[in-house]
Formats: sequence, C-alpha cells, structure tokens
Amino acid sequence: MQSAGKVQFLLRLRAMRETSQQGTADLLRQERGFTLIELLVVVVLIGVLTAMAIQGMHRYRQQAYDAAAMHDLANAVKAEEAYFATYQTYVSFSAVGPTMVAVPPTAISETVVLKMTGDTETFEGTATSSRGTGKVFGYDSITDTFVGN
Repeated sequence: MQSAGKVQFLLRLRAMRETSQQGTADLLRQERGFTLIELLVVVVLIGVLTAMAIQGMHRYRQQAYDAAAMHDLANAVKAEEAYFATYQTYVSFSAVGPTMVAVPPTAISETVVLKMTGDTETFEGTATSSRGTGKVFGYDSITDTFVGN
C-alpha cells in the first residue's frame, strides 16, 4: 500500500509539473510580440514628437535669418558713419543679398533686403530677410535707435 501511495503521489506531482510547464508555455506564446494597437500608439507618438521638433526648428531658423538682417543693418550703419567721417555726406543705396555694396563697403547676406536713404545730414535704413519672420528692422540716425516691427 505504501508503494501504491507513492505511485499516486508521483503521478500527481508529474501531472502538476506538466500543467505548470504548459501554463508557462501558454504565457510565453501569448506574449511573443506587440499588438497592432501598441505599435500604432508608438508610431503616433513618434509622429507627434517629430512634428513638434520640426516646428521649433523652423521658428529658430526664422529667428536666425532675422538676426542676419539686423546684423547687416548694423554693419551698414557703421559703414555709413565711416563714409560720412571721410566725405561729410551719407549714401543712399538699396541691395538684395548676397552681394557686396562698394560705397560704403558693406556685405549683404543671402536672404537680406537692405535699403539705406541718406543726405548730407541724416540717414535711415531698413532691412528684412525673405526667410525670416517678416519683421522689418529699421535705423534712424537722428534718434540713433534700431527698431523692429
């Protein structure tokens, strides 16, 4: 009887072990890959993050083009003042970059439109970038101020 009890015990243990292994195999079979919904959620999230990054980058590029317009206007103002110190008159010119203005010597960046209007006593200047935010930057020699609108 004792051996019959041992055999039953071993059979039950074996059955439990097989059931346990089969349950583990079923779990592994169920979790083998991602569902279509999970993959779509990941793709949508990546798309949203990419769109946000591209918009931010576009805004920074526009600001960089505006900075180039302001820089070119400041250089033209310095060139006008240097020209005035020598010839006691200001020069009027209009230029679309990329170019180099001979009198007064001024370099104009690629996307910048620069216009300087001068006479014997005062001058004004405006600059804008075709790829910028659309702001027009100005300078007035009477008030000696730069403005951007």
